[in-house]
Amino acid sequence: MEAYGVEEKDLIERAAAAFVKALLAKEQTPAEVWVVAGPGNNGADARSVAALLQEKGSKVTLWDFPATFAHAHWKKEWESALAQLPKETLLIDGLFGSGLSRPLEGAYAYVVERINAWQGRVYAIDVPSGLPGEGRLGADVKPWGPVVKAEATLAFQFPKLAFFLPENHLYVGEWEVLDIGMGAMEYSGIKLPFVTIEGAEEALEFPPKRSPFSHKYDYGHALLLAGSRGKMGAALMAARACMRMGTGLLTVHVPECGECPFYTALPEAMLSVDSRVHIAGDLPKGLKEGTQKYAALGIGPGWGRDPVTVALLKRLLVLLKEKSSQTPCVLDADALYMLSEHPFLMDLLPEGTVLTPHSGEFDRLAVALGLQKATCSYNRIIQAVTLAKKWKVIIVLKGRYTLITEGKKPNMFNTTGNPGMATAGSGDVLTGIILSLLAQGVPSYRAAAIGVFLHGRAGDLAAGIVGDGVAQTASFTATDIINHL
Repeated sequence: MEAYGVEEKDLIERAAAAFVKALLAKEQTPAEVWVVAGPGNNGADARSVAALLQEKGSKVTLWDFPATFAHAHWKKEWESALAQLPKETLLIDGLFGSGLSRPLEGAYAYVVERINAWQGRVYAIDVPSGLPGEGRLGADVKPWGPVVKAEATLAFQFPKLAFFLPENHLYVGEWEVLDIGMGAMEYSGIKLPFVTIEGAEEALEFPPKRSPFSHKYDYGHALLLAGSRGKMGAALMAARACMRMGTGLLTVHVPECGECPFYTALPEAMLSVDSRVHIAGDLPKGLKEGTQKYAALGIGPGWGRDPVTVALLKRLLVLLKEKSSQTPCVLDADALYMLSEHPFLMDLLPEGTVLTPHSGEFDRLAVALGLQKATCSYNRIIQAVTLAKKWKVIIVLKGRYTLITEGKKPNMFNTTGNPGMATAGSGDVLTGIILSLLAQGVPSYRAAAIGVFLHGRAGDLAAGIVGDGVAQTASFTATDIINHL
C-alpha cells in the first residue's frame, strides 16, 4: 500500500473477488452460505465475500462478530441456528487472519469450537481462524487454542509457513494461492527466510543444451557406493535414476552378490566389485590414488550397517579430507544412519555435502549431534537450518513439502510431488538424481533443489496429475518415477 498507493478498500475488493471466483470454480453457485466475519482485515474480506456471493445468487447469512456479541442472547441464537443448519450449506470462515499471535479465548474460542463440531464443509479465507501466521502450532509447551478445521483454504498472493507443516493439514486442508495483483511487486527490503523452489526461479535454471559435438566425458563420471545382500534393488534404482538424469558415466561399487543383477538390469553402468560377497568393505579401485577420476560420489542406498561398511565410509571420508577433495557428495539411507551412530564422521564431510534424511533419520542425527528431539515440524525445520549452517552441508529434509537448506536465506520448500511417492525406493531415486546433477557440474545447493523439484514432478506424472491437481492413481512404484524423468 505504501509503495504503490493502493488503498486498503481496493485490496479487500480484489481479495474478495479472487476468493469468490475460486470458490465458484469449485462449488458452482452454492444455494446457501454462512459467512463468519471477525473484527480485523480478515473480517472485512469476509463481509465483502458475503456481498459478492449474494449478488451471484446465493442465500447468504452473515454472522458478524464482534457486533453479534452485543446481543445478550447471541450464544443461544448461534447454537440454535447452527444446530438447524443443513450439511449442504457452505460455511466460510473469516474470523481471524494471519496476523494472529496468540490463542483464541472466550467467545471467539467458543465460536470456533462450534464450527468444528458442525459436520458440513468449511472454506477458510486466507488462513483458518486460530492458526498462528507462522504456523508454530505445538511448538510451545502450552497447548494452543482452538483452530477452524477447513476443508480448503484459499490464500491471498503468498502461502503461509503454516501450510507447509504436517500438523496443520487437519486445519488448512487443501490450499490454493490466489493472485490479487501483488505478485509483480518488488519486496527488495524484505529478507524472506523461506521461499518455494518455484519462487526462487534461479534455483531451477538447468544446464544449457548439449553441444552436438559433446561426448560422455563432458557430462561427468559418477561413483555410487550402494547395495548389500537383500537390498540390491535400492542400488539399482539409484543407479538407474542417475543414468536417466543424464550423467555421462556411472560406476557402481557393489558386493559380489550385486554383479549379476547389475549386468542384467542396468548394462549401461560400470561395476567396481568388492572382494566381499554380501557387503562392501573395500575402497573402489579408482579411489585408491585419489578422487580425481570421479566428478561426484553417492553413498548409502541399501548399503547395510555392517561394521565393515562403517569402516569403509570412514576410510572414504578420511581419504577425501587428506586429499582436500572438492568432489561433491550425496549421502542417504544407511550412510545417514552411520553418521548418527558415529557423529565424529560429520567432521570429515566435504563442505557442501548433500544429506537427504526423512524426518526420522533427521531426528536421529540431530540428537546424535547434541540437539533435543524435535517437538514439532517447525522445530525440526529450524534445527535443519541450524545444522546445515554449522556443518556447512546441504540438508534435504524430505516430506510432503521437502525443505532444502544450506543454513542461509532463503531456505526452499518444494511443492511438487504427491502421496503416491510414499513408496519403497522413492528416496533412492532422489539420491540418484542428485548424484547425476552433481556429476554434471551443477553446484550442490542447486543440484539438491533441481533434483527434488524434478523428482516430485516425475512423481506427479507417474500419478497422472492433471490440471486441477488431482492424482488419478496412487498405484505406482519408484521405478515409475524414473521412467517419467
